[in-house]
Amino acid sequence: MNSAFVAGKIPGGTRDLRRRAEARLKKELAIKKTSQQHEVGRQLYELRINQIEIELLSDEFNKLQRKISAGRPGRQVQDASGYGYFFLDREGRICGAKFAATRSVDANARRWTGHYLGDFVHLQERALFHEFLHGVFESDTKYSSQLSFDQVGCKKNLGLKLPLYASIEAVADDEKQFCLAVVEDVSALKIAEARERASAAALDMLDKTIAASRNEILMFDARTLHFTFANQRALENLGYTMDELKSLTPADIQTRVPDEERDELLAYLQSHKKSVREFNALHRRKDGSLYPAEIYMQLFEQETGSYFIAIVLDISSQTAIESQLKSIVESAGAIIWAVDTSLKFVFMSDQVLDILGYDANQFNGYSLTDLLDAGFIHDEDRAKLADGVKQVVKGGGKVCDLRYRAKHVDGTWRWLSVNMTPNFSVDGQVGQVVGVMHDIHAQKLAEEALVQLNRELDSRVREEIQKNQEKDLLLQRQSRLAGMGEMIGNIAHQWRQPINSLGLILSDLEDAALYDECDLAYIQNAVGKSKRIIQKMSSTIDDFRHFFRADKSLGMFSLRQVTEECLNLVEAAMKSNNINIVVQCERDVIVHGYANEYSQAVMNILSNAKDAIVERKVAEGEIVIAISEDGEFGVHSVTDNGGGVPAEVLPKIFEPHFTTKEHGVGIGLYMTLVSVEKNMNGKIAVENVANGARFSVYLPRVSAGVENVIH
Repeated sequence: MNSAFVAGKIPGGTRDLRRRAEARLKKELAIKKTSQQHEVGRQLYELRINQIEIELLSDEFNKLQRKISAGRPGRQVQDASGYGYFFLDREGRICGAKFAATRSVDANARRWTGHYLGDFVHLQERALFHEFLHGVFESDTKYSSQLSFDQVGCKKNLGLKLPLYASIEAVADDEKQFCLAVVEDVSALKIAEARERASAAALDMLDKTIAASRNEILMFDARTLHFTFANQRALENLGYTMDELKSLTPADIQTRVPDEERDELLAYLQSHKKSVREFNALHRRKDGSLYPAEIYMQLFEQETGSYFIAIVLDISSQTAIESQLKSIVESAGAIIWAVDTSLKFVFMSDQVLDILGYDANQFNGYSLTDLLDAGFIHDEDRAKLADGVKQVVKGGGKVCDLRYRAKHVDGTWRWLSVNMTPNFSVDGQVGQVVGVMHDIHAQKLAEEALVQLNRELDSRVREEIQKNQEKDLLLQRQSRLAGMGEMIGNIAHQWRQPINSLGLILSDLEDAALYDECDLAYIQNAVGKSKRIIQKMSSTIDDFRHFFRADKSLGMFSLRQVTEECLNLVEAAMKSNNINIVVQCERDVIVHGYANEYSQAVMNILSNAKDAIVERKVAEGEIVIAISEDGEFGVHSVTDNGGGVPAEVLPKIFEPHFTTKEHGVGIGLYMTLVSVEKNMNGKIAVENVANGARFSVYLPRVSAGVENVIH
């Protein structure tokens, strides 16, 4: 270390140190009393001065070292520090360094000089370092603290590292210009303390976890088998205190576990073949009650002895649920199975024996794929069953009522219906597929029989429809013939008076000829009267022919017009039977339907009213025809005073072939019902009123416009 370097790093010490070094050198030269002084070159002179400065600095170092070692009897600081020393100025700048391996100021530690020791302290502790440095220069005694250093910063700037954790002691010189700082590496101690604190915290957390665990944790001596520890959950569930439990062994609280089996289990764990063994047992509480337990046991060995640790799970709820599920499975009357994602069976219920004749154990080790390949599933059903399983495994969806045929143990095919649903694992992936298979063989056979029956019924229905159509045609023909018979009678009534008139005209002509009164004018008058009568008779024939003309399309017609046309045809017959007809119509009503067909229906009703009056020999017969509206319907009613319809006959009056007339065929009112309700979407009703009966016909009314009314 040259003098310029030392002087530049120790404020106020340049001139003093140089002076002292030169004085010492002159003294040496004076003692020798030689002429060597003029022989010593300037460089040798400066080198010697430098050596003397180092010696002086070492003396100062040793002085401060003795001062800082005060109070450490029997211990040399430089031997015990574990690291080294630093000369620092008041600002904390390093002026020199010495390490434990040397006994003088280390000239090779120049790389430290010029740097601020505080720059290598961790950022969050630099304020603490400056506080420490201030205390050193303000105190007459040594000053100490603990710091941590930035390892990366030291390595980057100096190529060396200060200790991670250090204890630092320092003392200032008499002039308070610099101080000697002893840095002692306490990293190992700090790390050990941190590890000890972490271990203590971990043990404390473990103790709390064990105490708070909802599982029972028991420990017993591997030699005596007496319990040595039980957590709070175990004590609560068993009902013992810890002192009571210490006098017991596992054999005292376990039932249905033979001593040989228990001894074998303990020996197995002591052989270290397996670290943990799992088994089930029944535990007996202090009050004698039992509960099922799932036990995980392992051997724990330490210097003080060997112990068995048992973690006990009270599976009462689980066992109850399993029992309920077993009851449900047994009473379900269905085969329940489960496969993993490789389609390998993990469960098969015993119902497979009742339904298909196989033992459930026969499916162990097999998969659904094996069953498909082995012909267990009907050839026609394999593809859809495979697709259904794939849908559940790959897509996570459900499959309901997938029907297929499986082979019974006797070789026959049985119809089954399966519902498949996925069972998801905790990561949301499909872990298993659960299937419920119902025996639908009897149902399927019944369905097939029903299909066959439906085919036969369909054929029968078509036959019956055809027969009914033929019967309806026959009834229509009969009705038409009956109507024609009625019409012929009406024609006879209509023609009786015109024929009488023609007879009178002919008789009058004959008398006129006998008495020479028959001139041309007389004859022409008689011929004119005869022609008018004949034209009227011809018109009557046209009216009847028009009446029986079939309607080809649905149209609109006037209820008043239909009434008038019908009265023109029956007027003579009504008069001959002394029946008065009254028409009540304040306003005409236009309806939808078939005009001619409806006219025949009205004629049937009028004919029945006339027959009732004639049959009961009513002296003054009366028929009232009323036209009105009722909402969306036009109403056409016919009321007579023929005594009404007997109560027992009223429900049957519209049935085919039902009649109360001696020579009736019972089709008139039936065809009227068919015509009104089936063909024209109307309604017909009959009721008894005072002295007679009323037939009311309801037809869909035209709301506005009569442009297309049929005439």
